[in-house]
Amino acid sequence: MKTTTAALTLISLFLISLCAPMAHQSLQQSNPLETSARSTACIGDICINEVIPNPAGQDDGTYPNGEWFELTNGGTTDVDLSSWNVQTSAGKSLNFDANSIVGYQQGNASTWTISPGEYVVIARNGNSNFYLTNTGMTLSLYDNNNNMVHEATWGGVTSGKSYEQDSNNPTGNWVATGSPSPGQVNSAGGPTVTIPSDLLITEVMANPWPSYDSDPWPGGEWVELMNTGTSDIDLTGWSLEDAAGNQLAFNTTHLVNATASPSSFIISPGEHRIIAVNGTSAYGVLNNGAETLTLKWPNGSPSQEISWSSTVQGFALQPSAQPGGLWGYAPYPTPEGPNPMDIALMPRQVMEIQFTEIMSNATSDGSSFPDGEWVELHNTGTVDFDLMGWTIIDGLGNITHLDPGSLVFNSSQGSTMINAGERRLVEFTLDTQLWDNYNHLFLSDPSGQIVDTALYTTDYGEDIALIRGEQTTDPWSPAPWKTPGQPEPGSTPSSGTVQFSEILPDAVGADNQMWPQGEWLELHNYGATDVDVGGWKLQAPSRSLTLHEYNMPLQSTSVIPAGDVALVVLNGTSSFYLKHTSADSIGLMDMAGATVDTISWSSTIEGESLIAPNSTHAGVGPANAQATGDWIQSAWSTPGELNPVWPAYAGPNDLNMTEIHPYCNDDSLTPTEDWIELHNTGNSPLNLSRWSVLNADGDRRFIRNGSLWTGDNTMPNMTLEAGERAVFLLDKWMLSGLGDSVDLLNPDGDSADNAMWTIVTDCQTLVPGNTTQDQWRHSLWPTPGEEEPDLANFASPDDIRFTRFMPDGSTSISSNLEFIEISNQGSKLAVLNGWTMRSTSGAGAQYDASITNMMIQPESSVVLTNDADALAVYEDGVLVDINDALSQQLYLTNSGAAIQLLDPSGGEVDTFVYGNGDVSLSGWTGISLVKPITNLDNVIYLRGSGCGDAPDSDTVADWHHRWSRLGGSTFCQGDTLQSTGTMTPLIGPEHGLVDLLAWIEGATTSLDVHMYQLHDAHLVNALIAAQQRGVEVSVVLDYGDSWWNQYDLDTNRGMATTLLSAGANVYWFGDMGENPYAYIHSKVAVRDNESVWMGSGNWKSSSHPEPGERGNRDWGVLIEDSAFAALVQSHLGFDQDNTRSHITPVTAADAPSGWSFPASGAVFGNTTTAITGEYEATLLVCPDNCIDALVAMLDGAEEEILLSLQYLDMDWSYGWGDNPIVSALEDAAERGVRLRLILNGAYLDEDIQSVVDKMNEDWNFTLGYDTAAIVMSSDDMVSKLHNKGAIIDGESVLVSSINWGDSALVRNREMGVLVTNEAFADVFIESWLDDWNRADNVTDSDQDRLLDAWELEHGLHRHRRSVAGTAIDDESQMDNDDDGLSNFAEQLHGGDPMNADTDGDCIPDGLEVAWAQATTLDPSVADINPRDALLLADADGDGVNEADALGCDLGGVVTVPDDTTEVNETEDDDDDGILNGVDACPDTAAGAATDDKGCSSAQRAALVDKNVEGASGEAGETFFLSLMIGALLLSGGAYVVLRKLRQDAEEVKDNLTEANFVEFTAPLAAASEEWQQPVLNASEPHLTPEMMARVPGWTEDMVKQYLLQGWTMDQLATYYQEQVAQHEP
Repeated sequence: MKTTTAALTLISLFLISLCAPMAHQSLQQSNPLETSARSTACIGDICINEVIPNPAGQDDGTYPNGEWFELTNGGTTDVDLSSWNVQTSAGKSLNFDANSIVGYQQGNASTWTISPGEYVVIARNGNSNFYLTNTGMTLSLYDNNNNMVHEATWGGVTSGKSYEQDSNNPTGNWVATGSPSPGQVNSAGGPTVTIPSDLLITEVMANPWPSYDSDPWPGGEWVELMNTGTSDIDLTGWSLEDAAGNQLAFNTTHLVNATASPSSFIISPGEHRIIAVNGTSAYGVLNNGAETLTLKWPNGSPSQEISWSSTVQGFALQPSAQPGGLWGYAPYPTPEGPNPMDIALMPRQVMEIQFTEIMSNATSDGSSFPDGEWVELHNTGTVDFDLMGWTIIDGLGNITHLDPGSLVFNSSQGSTMINAGERRLVEFTLDTQLWDNYNHLFLSDPSGQIVDTALYTTDYGEDIALIRGEQTTDPWSPAPWKTPGQPEPGSTPSSGTVQFSEILPDAVGADNQMWPQGEWLELHNYGATDVDVGGWKLQAPSRSLTLHEYNMPLQSTSVIPAGDVALVVLNGTSSFYLKHTSADSIGLMDMAGATVDTISWSSTIEGESLIAPNSTHAGVGPANAQATGDWIQSAWSTPGELNPVWPAYAGPNDLNMTEIHPYCNDDSLTPTEDWIELHNTGNSPLNLSRWSVLNADGDRRFIRNGSLWTGDNTMPNMTLEAGERAVFLLDKWMLSGLGDSVDLLNPDGDSADNAMWTIVTDCQTLVPGNTTQDQWRHSLWPTPGEEEPDLANFASPDDIRFTRFMPDGSTSISSNLEFIEISNQGSKLAVLNGWTMRSTSGAGAQYDASITNMMIQPESSVVLTNDADALAVYEDGVLVDINDALSQQLYLTNSGAAIQLLDPSGGEVDTFVYGNGDVSLSGWTGISLVKPITNLDNVIYLRGSGCGDAPDSDTVADWHHRWSRLGGSTFCQGDTLQSTGTMTPLIGPEHGLVDLLAWIEGATTSLDVHMYQLHDAHLVNALIAAQQRGVEVSVVLDYGDSWWNQYDLDTNRGMATTLLSAGANVYWFGDMGENPYAYIHSKVAVRDNESVWMGSGNWKSSSHPEPGERGNRDWGVLIEDSAFAALVQSHLGFDQDNTRSHITPVTAADAPSGWSFPASGAVFGNTTTAITGEYEATLLVCPDNCIDALVAMLDGAEEEILLSLQYLDMDWSYGWGDNPIVSALEDAAERGVRLRLILNGAYLDEDIQSVVDKMNEDWNFTLGYDTAAIVMSSDDMVSKLHNKGAIIDGESVLVSSINWGDSALVRNREMGVLVTNEAFADVFIESWLDDWNRADNVTDSDQDRLLDAWELEHGLHRHRRSVAGTAIDDESQMDNDDDGLSNFAEQLHGGDPMNADTDGDCIPDGLEVAWAQATTLDPSVADINPRDALLLADADGDGVNEADALGCDLGGVVTVPDDTTEVNETEDDDDDGILNGVDACPDTAAGAATDDKGCSSAQRAALVDKNVEGASGEAGETFFLSLMIGALLLSGGAYVVLRKLRQDAEEVKDNLTEANFVEFTAPLAAASEEWQQPVLNASEPHLTPEMMARVPGWTEDMVKQYLLQGWTMDQLATYYQEQVAQHEP
């Protein structure tokens, strides 16, 4: 800083200080209602019950539109709400008044009073100064005394949804209700709670025809409403909403016949109105498939909810006859009119004129008879009828009038007449066409009365006529042949006793093969006499066959003996065939043309015969003995034989389905067919004959010998012994892998077991759920024919957790290294086959991949990745390619996602959300996980410590314990042991080098050294000597970086290559490639796998000087114990493996140019005394366990913590949240632990000083904790504090390389040991006390301008500058002895601050200094040194003591008597905002601006005058005292400027790399290798109004939380915009 700048700065600071009180006051008046953005549990009487932050429509609409929230009274008394209000985290408030209280009535107190159990709605009602955000907010409720009584918080919300408190997590974000219910009980997210109205939905057209869904009215989709009440209803504000959230508002666009006139929105009692889509959507709104439609009140509350599962084009839907059931098809549409009755109740055959035959699928629709569609009418009466004026209405509402144009001409009857007993045909040649597959037809007489109904639901094929079923309400079925205008087949009875008994319509292979292949049928003579069927005919639509003995291969004549059967084969004839690709029917006609028998069928199975639906051989028992209709599959074919007739089944029913294989896309599962495993659970054998299975589509398969599978290809047995299993093979299409159901039927067709599943399965099998009501789930693995694995023997979902993941992994080897680790924390094998991995983007898009092949051993993990081979370069463990374990690829998007693990039933097992993933999913609460440090690639997120302790709070807290990087270690072996060994305490600079040299010299087999910097020639020579005598020496050194100074680089590389040339194994740590660490900063060595050295100092002369030389305070230890050596060695091996990406062998090419090995002489000295005994050791390894271990160490302290640290960073984040080390220290202090800290003072900076101030000023002075911190003084032996140690409760000592800052703890490889042994600790305590008590002539720990040594000498506070009970800034301004000199002046002039008369000459020190300073202004007298005046009785050397010459008052100065009156310290007499007890100026004039001590500028000037004012009033003495005070003020100002200069230097230092800092501080560091690089720190984000303006609606706490986790403001603003876009209405 330039001199002019410094001067200007000093002036500016002075002027600014005048404004400080006002600034302070302004800060004190900041909004006290800011919330922490967390909900509170409702514990009072009045609570927020429901809120709708994102209503459908405008947010600022007038209620019932717009935003609102609901209050409830859970107490026992009425509460007046008129003075209550709410505050939001956006700083917006809403008072409860006439505008906001819904239902408010002037003068009616009950409308603003909430009674017990009552609900009151508070609405925004267009208030422009209040709003609720859609992306997250906190709403706080305040009572009439401005006390906060409840708080609600929500995250992103859905339009039209209301939210309520989460009963499972009252302090979490609120959750969606089932539907808004203002003024009523919430629906809590379950089934919709409706508030019924007289307005009802009565009819829906969801699938119109011939118009498109989106066509304008009268086409397109529409909904009919009816007012069922007795008074008018205003439809304004009402709406319809479908299951997808699409809304149809009741406005002029959708409400048919609505205009701008309010009266057009009125629906009168009994009136129907139409809501039409009316072309407002490109594809319509209502689903043709499953759909739910909700009618909503104007306030958004649901009034009615209806559902349907399917539609037919052109058919309207109306309520089911079953209350609350799915809606069904209306007989025909009736928009704006009453609905017809349910189709099942429509009239059928109520008079003589009836439907008898329908041709719905003609060869040429729209053509005239006989090619087109037609309907046959039959007059069953005895009177002729004129059909003129009669009509036929179809299900689409088309009306066909019976007239000469529609009735087919009949010459024997009049143009529109239908004679008694005759038939007439109606043809459809105009607009009306009959749907092939579904329709209703209604015949109406001239009065409009419906007299008959016909219904068909199946398309049986082209040119197939339909006739009425057995039951009048049944759908019509195909006729054996069409008979337009003629009697229907079977209506003319035959006297023959022959009937069809069995048919094979779908032969194996080609249908036209000769017997015994091909199609065939069987006839049964059930009479008592033989029947000759020769010449009889088989008749079917458009084809016939005359029977002859040539068609009967099993007999020589056409005679069928009584009670016998005849087989009729078709033998490939082209004149007659049996259909199997569509429904069919055939009839048998005798010689007279009379119908003997007719049958029909709608489905076939290749090679399977069909028999009558009431046949016992079809698996039909007594319950279905009267069944009619289509023929069904037989248990087995019996061509030419009588069908077996079985008695009612009386055998055991102890047969269960135990495993099902529904689908496998690649036939990788054996057997490849669909199959069902059956298990005889009874105690007796069970015959499988005639047992069958029936799928959801009605397809049935019987169990036969040829359909049973055995794994060993042995002959299966149809008799299943007790406890045995059988595998029943089915057609591949029989079961669906997308969800299906199947019944196991006993021989009588009764269900013995049922299976149902909705999960998707591919090449997996299903097994029953836990109860019979549960759906089936995936098996652990297929076990056809064998017992299924018992779930009790395997891990449960509770044992399975995500434990690590890396969403963005890319190196020079592969760009596909992202991975997810899944761990089995249980004691049993985990089989995840059939589970699902789901990825959900921030926009809600889901991507599922099924797990097809994954098992995880107990207490083990599996890492899923897209490139397992490449990842194996960096990661250990079980690595599995996703392609080998999942059904399809799964990628972790860089931008973020929610990753879920779902069990086979679809239940959420575990979830994590990172980046911009969807945080609203089940299994997760709160914000997502983000990078701990920005601009850091290949970050691995660990759950808990990453060693199996997987916390499960479903929040980011589970993942905020630590993080790692690709290729980094995750040590999970135990880190604590109890043993017996020899411990040698090494406290430098006195001890260390001699012991180390002796220790190295004692090596016989191996030496492993891991060091940040290795510079000492003595130690390197010792390593070389060890190598040369056969010891295997391995050394790992930090490679260095661009910011290292050249000396450090050259020396490290020179020593490394020297060791290499001597034969040692030497490795660089962090040479090149993907380095997971910042540096190796550990200082550790292991000898012969039996002994360990560990310390805080590098192997260089500053930390290990020769005996008698000056050096750093460093701690070290030698531990002779093989158990501890093995523990340490297990960690060192990771960093000696040159296959690791961060380890590279040193080569000769690394030798520095021009460097030479430094000379070294012999070292003489004594080794340190060792201590032998039992001890406990905890190994700390960074970044793996050191944070947790340090926190545990501090948390375990009970009495005292003594710290000796080079560095303690208070202001850093380990990635997420607060500094855990500082938090642990504060926790210890808060619980009464004595805390003392010594810090390095060699390069005192603001960071170190902030720690001292925190301990001394904040924790000790302000909070009263027993804490103290000092800056260590140096002496002739100890140059600076380089230690990183601690002593806990006088029995445990931490010796380590770990600086207490972010880089060391989370980025570096560090190592330390916590040794518990009292004798060992005593040695370190003694040294620690030496450091604490040492005081030099430069150190000022508390920065009060009073040197530590001087304060100790005079009994002042060395470590605390604040003074209790005064308004004085620090101890230097105190005048302890009331002699007129501050303590700083006493130090400056050599006075005693505790003695008003230092030299004992009766003259107060203050007058002596003032007198001495005055001599400098009087040329007539010699200058007197103020120090002499204080210390000498005859300061001027004139032979006469000043007291004798001038008197004790140096001229008659008298002391002003103390006339101070006693005041009440808890009051503020002068009303200046400062209590009397701390008011330095208790008589401030009214309205005067004051500083934080209660003084106005005039009073501050007066105080200065008062301090120097004497009773005599002599101008000279006043001047001298003023001069003295001015000098002190100037010195104080100089101090401030110097502090500013140093602060600027700090800012420079913070912006320098460590290499630059070395150069910047080189003069102080003596340009030697002794300087130790500081650890860089992070700081809390500072928010500006501009930053907050980029995310309106978010609180500062929320933004800080994101920024602390690594988001940049630009990233956060982008994410905010994405959220806004996603949740826009």
